[in-house]
Amino acid sequence: MKQPVIFLAFANDKDDHLPLLDEERKVINGHLLPLANDQFLQLVIEPTATTADLSRYITDLKDRVAIFHYGGHAGSRDVFLHDQAANSDGVAQLLALQKELKLVFLNGCSTRAQVGLLQELGIPAVIATAVPIADNAAKTFSDVFYRALAEEHTLEEAYKLAAANHLMTTGQAAGINRGVRVRKEETEVLPWGLYITEGKEAVLNWKISRQNTGSFIIRGAGLKYSGVVINQKLVMAIANAIAPYSRNIQLLLDEAKSKNREPKMRDLRVAVIDSFPTPIGMHLRKLLIVEEISTDRLQKIVNLYQVSSQFLAYVLLAQVWDEKFNQPGFKILPQTQATLNAFFALSSADSQTYNFVTLIQALGDTLVENSTPLFVEEFVTLRKQYLEDPELQKAVLFLEEMKRELMGSVAADEIESFCVQGEDNLCLIFKHIGFAAKYTLATIKMIELIKARHATPKYKHNLVVLNQLTAAIGVLDDVLESIEYTDNNSVILMRDEETVKPSLNLSPFLLDENALSGQQNSKLFFFTSREGRQLNFTLIDNLKDTLNITGDNYPVVTELFDGFFHKFLP
Repeated sequence: MKQPVIFLAFANDKDDHLPLLDEERKVINGHLLPLANDQFLQLVIEPTATTADLSRYITDLKDRVAIFHYGGHAGSRDVFLHDQAANSDGVAQLLALQKELKLVFLNGCSTRAQVGLLQELGIPAVIATAVPIADNAAKTFSDVFYRALAEEHTLEEAYKLAAANHLMTTGQAAGINRGVRVRKEETEVLPWGLYITEGKEAVLNWKISRQNTGSFIIRGAGLKYSGVVINQKLVMAIANAIAPYSRNIQLLLDEAKSKNREPKMRDLRVAVIDSFPTPIGMHLRKLLIVEEISTDRLQKIVNLYQVSSQFLAYVLLAQVWDEKFNQPGFKILPQTQATLNAFFALSSADSQTYNFVTLIQALGDTLVENSTPLFVEEFVTLRKQYLEDPELQKAVLFLEEMKRELMGSVAADEIESFCVQGEDNLCLIFKHIGFAAKYTLATIKMIELIKARHATPKYKHNLVVLNQLTAAIGVLDDVLESIEYTDNNSVILMRDEETVKPSLNLSPFLLDENALSGQQNSKLFFFTSREGRQLNFTLIDNLKDTLNITGDNYPVVTELFDGFFHKFLP
């Protein structure tokens, strides 16, 4: 059984812009995305919907759309999409082809006149407006309605909660109308109406099912590596994704093309591993040296996905902390705050299967809401791709499901097929996150001031560069002199390995214990959980060894987290 779909279509007008339409989209997404991540539903969002988009989605999502929501300008006979004014009768006939459709929510001005045909075509429930609706009111009504649906309220209860909130804040009522005929006085007074088609009253008790109806793992597929060299497809996919950011890889690909041959896989594999910051590169190397089909290979596929998503989440978390510290007016969205509260309440066991994409989404929403230029600029494109690309969403959901699958036992006759599927989905994800190779990770140990009389001061950074993993032999400590400085005992992300500015301090979410203890080289840990005053970390190398920090062993880490929690979890 396939997952039900909630299809959110939005269209703004550059000449008559609705400033809160993007906010409406984000608050609805915030309520529904956790349910999508738990595979209770599929969320399809089109921020700039066109007529072609509606036709394509309705065709591709045959008999799966449960709710269609439109936000934007509308009228009695039109829905104003991004490319043109779409005739409402045509839209109605298109939606009526969805046999499982429960609700059409037309959150635009004066859409009541469209209800009649939708009901005649058999659509059980329609939410529409009888009068022009203020932008803020439309956003708030949607916010309350979808929050209630996400909290397991029925359709009727969710509508009544939104209507009651609107009455409480504006003094205007919103009603429920049963049957096709609606009293004229209601259409002239009530801003919103929930219109129930005669004989379809049971829809009032409909709610979003909490039954996991979707599996993204294809069982019994019998996929094989027959005729395919294990890892070759993955290496090529990643190489093509990071070629724009890696001169070395681009040269290898260009050389092979000029000689009309395949790239030398050994050289390309080393170049791909060395391109990424250590957490990603380390687990990519572990995967690429394994060519045996086994659950160990499957686990390494999942580990690479998990470490990559955790690393990217901590990059955003570090920037949100900096912005909150430096800008008094920086606002944390309620949904972001709820996600942070839930994340920092995880136990060590629960953190092993945590979906870091949820955290990435929530932090990204807050940064975009505050119009903050992102340190990793490519996150802007990644956000858009994730919202609009169902295949990318499926790849994430497959690996999240496989993560849980590996907590138990995997049937021997499914291992190779699961590995093939896992590698395919990993290829798709790295196609979108290849930009990580553009950045350099480094541990900053001690910083020394160099200042001669009448000379400009310089800062000598004792550091370990945490890229180029295959060359990590012997003592890796190095020195970088700069007129800028950063923070002692920190793990930083740099745009240019020749200078420490601009950079982003990822500590204490990423720790280098060797920097804290004064030892050579590096020993990286991810933050995983907190238990009272104890902070728990996991060694990135094997994802097994732990480091437990209290105020007694590394007080500087405790002090950093105290400052963070004071800002975010008062």
